[in-house]
Amino acid sequence: MLSDHERKALRELERQLIADDSEFPQAFDARAQRLDRQPLGVPAKTAITVAVVLIALMLLVGWLAGALALACAIGLIWLICRPPHGTRRRST
Repeated sequence: MLSDHERKALRELERQLIADDSEFPQAFDARAQRLDRQPLGVPAKTAITVAVVLIALMLLVGWLAGALALACAIGLIWLICRPPHGTRRRST
């Protein structure tokens, strides 16, 4: 957590950067928009596939509790990691 003095110094630095180059913050906004539009990468798709296969195998073996726990854990991780719908991550 930043102290009041550090927050003021950070705001002053941001103000100076914006004054020096007004397009500087717009570059970050454009990059954030491009990142929001990117589809899932190969590692994420692979992890999802492996998780689904593990859940299916657990169900076939009869480990209903394990399959349910794994599905819940994956769902919670997905909910935590995804950005809120219709919003962009933006620092203030």
